[in-house]
Amino acid sequence: MPVPVEELLDKIAEALIEHNGIDTTDVINNQKFILNGQLQSGAGGDVLALFQKDIEANVEDNLQTAADQIDDSVGFNIYILGQNENVTITIIGGGLPDGGLPITDLVIGDGNPLNLSQFIPIENKESIVDIERAEEFLDTNIYELLPSGDTRQSRIIRLFQELNALLPPTPPDFDVNPQDGIVDRDEFGDWINAEQYSQDNSISYTQDNSDESNIDEEDAFVHRLKSTANDTNSTRTIEDIYNTILPYLTDILEDPILPQDDRPKYENQSSGYLQFRNLNQGIIIRNTNQEFVKGLNPNTQDYLSTGFTITMWVRFLDKVSEGTLFNFGNPLRDENPFGFKLETYVLGKDDPNPHGGGVHTTWGEFDIYCQDRIDNPGTNDIYLPRYENSNTARYVRLVVEDNGVLRDSHTGVGGGQKRPDIPLLPGSVTRDIALAQTTFIPEDFQEWYFICASFNSAVDEDNSHTPPQTDPSGINLSHSTNYWLNHIDPTTGESVVNSDYGNRCKVEIISKSDLLRARGFKS
Repeated sequence: MPVPVEELLDKIAEALIEHNGIDTTDVINNQKFILNGQLQSGAGGDVLALFQKDIEANVEDNLQTAADQIDDSVGFNIYILGQNENVTITIIGGGLPDGGLPITDLVIGDGNPLNLSQFIPIENKESIVDIERAEEFLDTNIYELLPSGDTRQSRIIRLFQELNALLPPTPPDFDVNPQDGIVDRDEFGDWINAEQYSQDNSISYTQDNSDESNIDEEDAFVHRLKSTANDTNSTRTIEDIYNTILPYLTDILEDPILPQDDRPKYENQSSGYLQFRNLNQGIIIRNTNQEFVKGLNPNTQDYLSTGFTITMWVRFLDKVSEGTLFNFGNPLRDENPFGFKLETYVLGKDDPNPHGGGVHTTWGEFDIYCQDRIDNPGTNDIYLPRYENSNTARYVRLVVEDNGVLRDSHTGVGGGQKRPDIPLLPGSVTRDIALAQTTFIPEDFQEWYFICASFNSAVDEDNSHTPPQTDPSGINLSHSTNYWLNHIDPTTGESVVNSDYGNRCKVEIISKSDLLRARGFKS
């Protein structure tokens, strides 16, 4: 395709102005200007004429034939020799024959000026200014020309805007499965999803693996770790940001100072203890100077009027042993029952509870039933879940034969009321739901429990079953554990040390750990 004449003229003008043989005088002599309304050539002193296109400024040039001979797909140059008006101009290349195409006669001569009229020479000029007079009339403080700049606050806002835009939008999920609270790591100790996270977000990964990355470089984010960044981003990672700000946050990153436990450690006062390896082993206590131990005469049964308290330290070593912990006589025998006993028994979570009424047919279901009622006022006031950490639950109760009335230490709970008669153990004729309403011993084979079993004949237990069954605040007394432990006055609903209402038989426990803590020792 031929070269456009305008393009050929541009190249000729550029070659002329760059030629060493052309100077400022040549430019001025070939300029065009308007004088008296007429377009004139040569050095003038009137209005300089500049044209939008070179072809308009050099109408005298007849270069169309030359332009038609140049192949536009092949590069060409303008070759100039000579100085000032005595120059020769040749087109070299452009598919022309060797030696090029001379065009001097087409560009210059016979009133046709050189193609320099579109250039304006630059002259060094200097004006002498009277500084004192200039300052008198001119305002030399021109603030409008100075850039205003951002305020400090604007720069801080922009910093966080950029940071939020360049950090990956989704933080890493280091603990995918299982949710164990620790980072999921491979055999080398690295986070298992580090490679995938870089593939989805990192600009370093995109630059080095453009065919494998899931994101374009212009959409990528700051790389995470220095150890896996490329050279360009080795000091521009999220880890670098962290290391930069770390010294400024020592106060909140420092591990909390744990309080020092200055409590003394308890030292046992006795040299040891007596251990019964099985619950069917024990000690018989008797008075060698008298027929009976004081207060324990089966004929007079003074203990029924004076009351009594049994205390002992016990550690249960398994979840199945059952039996008597302490006894005087046998309150449960068929002929001539008398005395009292402190016993322990176990109820299995899945063991049947025939008195559940179809609602809770196992002891485990009854436990759930009681837990569901924990918000009922005055019912589950001190109820502990029985089967939270085990499939068995251990209980301790006191049974007393009280002048023909058989009493025990079971209380009311949210799921069951206090019964006037006592429940018999599994294997007996009766299996009552109140077996799960006696004192519960948490399962801990390393823990010692202090058991305090008491009988108080001054308590009006028989009339505690009669109305009112609710106190003035609406508490259901028949289901209230604290009421049957003598700690609620039924006439006022207030908590008291001893109300003289509720159970005559009570069993209360405290662990050795809790007791030592209460006394200010390390447990």
